[in-house]
Amino acid sequence: MTDSSESASIYFSANRPLASFLPAARGLIGGPRAFFEKMPRAIYYRDAMFFVSIVIFAFSFISVPFYSMLFLFLLPVTWGASLIGLWLWARYLRWAVKASAGGKLSSVNAFQISAYAALPMALAAIPYVGALASLLNLYLIWQGLIGFCRIGAGKAAAILLVPVLVLAGSSMALAAMLVKLLPQLAG
Repeated sequence: MTDSSESASIYFSANRPLASFLPAARGLIGGPRAFFEKMPRAIYYRDAMFFVSIVIFAFSFISVPFYSMLFLFLLPVTWGASLIGLWLWARYLRWAVKASAGGKLSSVNAFQISAYAALPMALAAIPYVGALASLLNLYLIWQGLIGFCRIGAGKAAAILLVPVLVLAGSSMALAAMLVKLLPQLAG
């Protein structure tokens, strides 16, 4: 664990995007817990927002061969919706860490963890890889909660499991209602 690549983690800086994006991604993928343990506290959203914007743009460009050019035209909508969703997710993480683990996590740092953890989502548009990217995203957030917030693995898993179960239950209820209203969807 004292590998020189882990001890010299490079974090993304909007002042040096080309010089810091790939080393930050490499450090995150190579040792996520060590990456999040050493992650500096954020004061502003700027670096995390710039990092996740690169991921969103990569997602849009990667999706073109699999879907259509429409994703490029929808890039501003995708970018805005993703940032708003990530900000809401960060607010939830902040609240959940405080409520369940008694820890402190600012909204900016929760956004920072979520932004770094969004790295695999650049590949989410590739068929069959999207589900794996989503699971990897949750795994990285889990590592971020354990490493950065110093909370237990079980509490971190519970923080992530609650919204996943709510979303799954809501999706199943919506699907059941749609099948009931529109029986042709069932076949």
